[in-house]
Amino acid sequence: MDSPKLTNEVELGYKYLDGDNEALGELYKNYYQPLVLIAYKYLVDTDSSKDIVCSVFEKLLLLQGSKREQIVLHPQKGIYPYLFSMVKNKCLDHFKSTKLHDKINTDIAASNSTQNPNLALVQFESDNVNYILGHLSAREKQIMSLHLLAYKNEEIAQELILSYATVRNTLHNGKSRLKRIWHLFL
Repeated sequence: MDSPKLTNEVELGYKYLDGDNEALGELYKNYYQPLVLIAYKYLVDTDSSKDIVCSVFEKLLLLQGSKREQIVLHPQKGIYPYLFSMVKNKCLDHFKSTKLHDKINTDIAASNSTQNPNLALVQFESDNVNYILGHLSAREKQIMSLHLLAYKNEEIAQELILSYATVRNTLHNGKSRLKRIWHLFL
């Protein structure tokens, strides 16, 4: 016998905290569009907004029971304020990584202009950096961005709700991949 469809958002939040991933699926159905709109207000990019909302729910799906217990639910609004905060923070992280990427490109251009202002070379190097970073997985880009912002592995693990070993291994694999690809350009 199937259980009746859950409609109470607070109840869904508590069921999710108790380990019910179907409740998280219902929350996803209910909140996907409003959360995409919130992300869009920050990013003004539909695809990035959708990706961020999906990554928030993916993170929630992967949380173990003890981590789920740390989520605080609003007594009347349930899990929505928490989801709103997660989406907003992910958007801000996206801005930070984009800003960092732009700064790296600017630094490359500035260092080349002091030696020899060859605009073709600057464009070539910028295109190559973009190409190389494009070969990282989304998770590697996310972890590498925080690493380049001087986050410690423990801080990255806490921020992304990952284990320390996952962060360490992902950084190692990402750096190895970047080195192999970089050697193609030398």
